[in-house]
Amino acid sequence: MSDFSLPEEIRAEFTVNADGSTTTSIRGAARLAGVSPSSLSEGVRKMDSKLTQSLISKGIEPDRFLSNGINEVALANILEYYAFEAGARCTEQARFVYRAFASIGIRVWLQQQLDYQATSSNPTPDSTLAEIDHIFSGLYKLNIKPELIESAKLTAIAKTFPHLETAAEESKQLLSAHNQVEEIPLSPTKLGKIIAEQLGLSKPISARRINQILIAVGFQDSERVSNSKGKTKLQYRLTELGEKYARIQLDTARGHNKTVYVIRWFKSVIPIITEAMNNDQ
Repeated sequence: MSDFSLPEEIRAEFTVNADGSTTTSIRGAARLAGVSPSSLSEGVRKMDSKLTQSLISKGIEPDRFLSNGINEVALANILEYYAFEAGARCTEQARFVYRAFASIGIRVWLQQQLDYQATSSNPTPDSTLAEIDHIFSGLYKLNIKPELIESAKLTAIAKTFPHLETAAEESKQLLSAHNQVEEIPLSPTKLGKIIAEQLGLSKPISARRINQILIAVGFQDSERVSNSKGKTKLQYRLTELGEKYARIQLDTARGHNKTVYVIRWFKSVIPIITEAMNNDQ
């Protein structure tokens, strides 16, 4: 489970059409899939490439979306390809994004991410409320507190039915009265600094050491992955045991024109890391 939103750089690559459908650029699709724009562009321009053949077999003509933009159907298939069919070029990010929209459909998922609000000349309350419930239903599968989802639903109801705004705001106040401000999860680097200060150490504990401990306690695992240039690095993956202590987010890779997914940790994991360090001594 995870909670994330598209970075503004990726959102800017999408256009929401009048009917609620979306189109994006090669750049936007590539960043969602976790590959370089040049790699994706080359893949769809070569008629004999595995990606092009996969798209054509599903009735998608790459030439059309190269000139008119990549529509949702093509985007979903591109993500599916890099998630499961690209062999050594499969990316964990493509699998992550694909699973995020698989249960609700890519159009609904993109509309959520792009803050799209459908308009209707004569919406009925029952049908509109059902649509709001449907849009937010997929979020319950992610690492988001149910009360935050309910608060967001109340906001959507208030915007859709202005005469219910007062009731919705009162309901949100009741929710917030029982919950603290949402905690901002921390990177391994920040965890290392906090724990070092608590232990009175002169230097921060390295992010590498923190990640090793998180693997040792079973909260994440790792694998070595290669990029297009043949360089390898460790890719961390959240385990089921670690889900209650962390959140998966999308972030922009430092020094690179691509988006990656990262694991960020709540402060509740600090005592567990500290105990594991003490046991190692």
